[in-house]
Amino acid sequence: MKNKIPFFVCLFLFIFLTQANGFGQIPTWTNDIAKIVYANCTSCHHTGGIAPFSLNSYTDAYPNSYYMAASVTNGMPPWNADPNYKRYAHERLLTSAEILKIQQWATNGAPSGDLRFAPPAPTYSNGTKLGTVDLSLKMNDYMVQSNSDVYRNFVIPSGLTQASFATAIEIIPGNPGIVHHVLVFQDSTNNSISNSSSGGTGSAGSKLIYEYVPGAQPYFTPVGTGLRLAPNTRIVIQIHYAPGSQGQVDSTRINFKLTTNNVRGISVNPLLNHLNTLTNGPLSIPANQTRTFNESISFPGNWTFLTASPHMHLLGKTFLTYAVKNTAPFDTIRFVNIPDWDFHWQDNFVFQNAVKVPSGYTLKATAMFDNTSNNPNNPSSPPQNVSAGEATTDEMMMVFFSYLSYQNGDENLIIDKRIFPKGATTFCEGITVTLKTIEGSGYSYQWFRNGVAIGGATGASYEAGLTGAYTVSITLGPNNAVSDPIQITVNSNPIAVITPAGSTAISPGGSVVLNGSTGTGYSYKWYLNGSVIPGATSSSYTATTAGNYELEVFNGCYAVSSPLSVTTTLELNEIQNPDFTISPNPSNGRISIHSSIEGEAKIFNTIGQEIQSVSIKANKNEIFIGEAGVYLLVFTDNIGNTNVRRLQIMK
Repeated sequence: MKNKIPFFVCLFLFIFLTQANGFGQIPTWTNDIAKIVYANCTSCHHTGGIAPFSLNSYTDAYPNSYYMAASVTNGMPPWNADPNYKRYAHERLLTSAEILKIQQWATNGAPSGDLRFAPPAPTYSNGTKLGTVDLSLKMNDYMVQSNSDVYRNFVIPSGLTQASFATAIEIIPGNPGIVHHVLVFQDSTNNSISNSSSGGTGSAGSKLIYEYVPGAQPYFTPVGTGLRLAPNTRIVIQIHYAPGSQGQVDSTRINFKLTTNNVRGISVNPLLNHLNTLTNGPLSIPANQTRTFNESISFPGNWTFLTASPHMHLLGKTFLTYAVKNTAPFDTIRFVNIPDWDFHWQDNFVFQNAVKVPSGYTLKATAMFDNTSNNPNNPSSPPQNVSAGEATTDEMMMVFFSYLSYQNGDENLIIDKRIFPKGATTFCEGITVTLKTIEGSGYSYQWFRNGVAIGGATGASYEAGLTGAYTVSITLGPNNAVSDPIQITVNSNPIAVITPAGSTAISPGGSVVLNGSTGTGYSYKWYLNGSVIPGATSSSYTATTAGNYELEVFNGCYAVSSPLSVTTTLELNEIQNPDFTISPNPSNGRISIHSSIEGEAKIFNTIGQEIQSVSIKANKNEIFIGEAGVYLLVFTDNIGNTNVRRLQIMK
């Protein structure tokens, strides 16, 4: 996590602000927080993920609630680009409302809500998300040799015998718990590749084509475009292994969707770089100093830019890149502004809309480096002189762009047509999942379920709560693309209804049978006045006590019945037996009982509650009732005879 603001300051701020603004309804895990976490956090924070703890469940999240609240105040999920400067496809950003909910939840003790109805966590596997894979390459097993940051290059022959275009690229970490990020290069030269480097391969012929960070989805090129892979090219994957990975083994895989059709080729190059575009170089930062460097290059011709990827090392603090028109009327085209650089969270920023950079514009970048002890990421203590180089302790200043030669209408290229589910895609009735697709200027949408248009579903996202295959039709200008389907499965909730077998009024000493609805695979749990009845796990329950009964039914999903009120009635018809007598009646509370046979006497008040149970011996017994009132005494002897007496206690 980036240390923008001390933890205790963040904690104070969010507690103060949320209390000052008032809470309204307090958020709970079930109703509010789980959905935010599953949409934005668990791609890293799941069992086996790169993050230090899991957030797959309330049990995971509760002990981390204050940390979560401070983290979202302080820059989590990790996303370094300033959204006020430019917006990008598939941003990892929480809304202000989502941040406030997490803060309020933590401040109020992180309440769970009814966990029976919490949404399920999404699942994560090592399977491909590309559907059909045309080329799958896996590095040899590698055991990490250090507990510090490790950067390692792995060379994998592509085996391609003819030029092809990659229309989608996917990284599948062999060990997701240690793979921090991956850079993918192709190299068609015979140059040697450095085993260990950062940001490059050691070969001038290597071309960056893709970057992976934890939680990243596969990269799909716009329709009609691709990344050219030369015949017999080598694929080089540079993996950053997180600290603490020593002794663990990884075998990361890279998958491609390919075409041999003559699509438009995307170029990926560091057009701005410290090697030949610095205007105030060389790139050198003396110890105990901060330095700002500028890069500039005229880029003749008309070009269509798709992505930008700034790159620095540990001394980097800020990075700004843009294009400017050299003549009046002056104009600026924004690419990326990173006001707080974090070496560990570098991204390939995909523009929501293709960006035309006309002839007459100059590409520019400005970056600031901090080589003082005030920089907590400074790799040297005390600071040392730093110059350009491949090592992490050296520095770089580069911006990789993906781009192609401009053609009329490129502004209407549909950048991506995929659907991203923001949570589990299999869940129970009453739960929904947000389906999200590309956002940007000028896009229009129509969502479909099972091929039928959904009325009113014309936004970039849709809240799906029914089983079906969902697609979205995306239109931008004259262009249209339809997503691949995504399957949503909604499991039916069980039926939870209590049906009494007769009256719901219990006679003294009697009972009422309560029957629950039945179904295949049902399991049950009975409640009395909100508390679980121990051992009551059958479809029916024999109630001997007055109160409100509820039945919980589970078949993978939950349902809870409406409460059923069971009362107790006093039978005032006295059953007389000369072998069973009581005296005096009325009394002051002390009563003598004479019986010729042993048994049990139960005393009930006027609302049917049993207040006393006494074992009766043969001959004389005494009982005491402490409060004045009318009571019913029910005596059942050992051979099953029942005697009922009405008692009046006078005080």
